[in-house]
Amino acid sequence: MKCIWFVLLVEVMSVVDSHRPLTNGGSYEVYSFSTKAKSIAEVIYRMCMPKVPDYVNATARPSNPSLPHKFNVTILEIKRGSFVVEIERVDQATGWDWMPITVDWSSYIGNGTVYQNLILWFPDAADIRTMDRNTTSKYCIDKGGRLVDIVDKAMYDVVYNYCQQTIVFGSYSYARIWLGSSYNTTTDIVTQSNGKPGYHGDWYSDVYPDRWETSTGLLLHIVPPSSTNPDHGMFNYPPTWNTGGITQLCSTNLM
Repeated sequence: MKCIWFVLLVEVMSVVDSHRPLTNGGSYEVYSFSTKAKSIAEVIYRMCMPKVPDYVNATARPSNPSLPHKFNVTILEIKRGSFVVEIERVDQATGWDWMPITVDWSSYIGNGTVYQNLILWFPDAADIRTMDRNTTSKYCIDKGGRLVDIVDKAMYDVVYNYCQQTIVFGSYSYARIWLGSSYNTTTDIVTQSNGKPGYHGDWYSDVYPDRWETSTGLLLHIVPPSSTNPDHGMFNYPPTWNTGGITQLCSTNLM
């Protein structure tokens, strides 16, 4: 156990230094019954956590897959060795007899924010430089992540607001991040790196998206919170060209 603890401690120290999130996950079976639709349970990590996780996500299901019960889970408290949840039955407004319920969970320790099943994080929010998309993609990969794909308006707002509040602009009047998505200048379609449709909106100005045939890369132009400049948002650019003001946001799947 001491050896495991030492390895974890070294890993977390590395995570803190690099701002790379440390993710963990697992399952825990609780034996539960309730006379109402909701019940409280404590879930044990069953692993050494060197500090209280910054975020925990959990789902619950009957351990017996033949049972019809459906549950929602709300995280009530996150602790170093466990977390407390409220389990709510949602297939009907009643309780349940004694039964084993499997809680599947994932967590992360580190800087960043969570959107659905993604951790969004900056390796260095004060590092502003000039990079093309391939270089930026390798930068995220080397840090244990990948470029961010924006799926829809809700995700766009989360990404933009997080970038605006986190980037250390200093004397810069803007910063940019390369996105993983691509723009087809012929069909006017945005496609995520996984091949699914991406977000097509909140463009930098009314001249974007640019229909020049090589402008297939996508960036997000962010201005400081104090700025009144109306020009900000997504724009397309040739991915092989270097562009300045890059402070790269990376993404990692929550386990």
